[in-house]
Amino acid sequence: MRPVSIVRFDRLYLASIVVGLIGNIIEWPVTIARLTENPDTAALGSGAAVAAGGMIATGVLIALLLWFFAAKRASNVARWIVTVFTVFAVGSLFIGLAGNAVIVDAGGILRILAVALQAAATFFLFGPDAAACFAPFDAAEEDA
Repeated sequence: MRPVSIVRFDRLYLASIVVGLIGNIIEWPVTIARLTENPDTAALGSGAAVAAGGMIATGVLIALLLWFFAAKRASNVARWIVTVFTVFAVGSLFIGLAGNAVIVDAGGILRILAVALQAAATFFLFGPDAAACFAPFDAAEEDA
């Protein structure tokens, strides 16, 4: 039986991935417009859109792999990588809000929600019942 904290992590972290992906889909026209307006990326033509889509897909794949290793394999390394990524996401969100880089429209609200879900999910990785899952295996206990 999986600990309640890990089940909550599952739900919140997967929800953060879905919400973030929906935000990327909603913001796709804005992203493409920015790429075509920027002289450095405008020269790439449709290659810029392919690169942007590839980066989004890579981000989702990395998030799913981290979820799998943290929740299903109880990898302590994955738990800490999720934590570092969450701290980075929260920090960059605050910097973006302070610098008016995050527009509070539908996409911006979804980004805020995705980061909040990710932060809540990460919190549950450190619950008392989850800590037992991430504790190092002690071979001496098995021999007893």
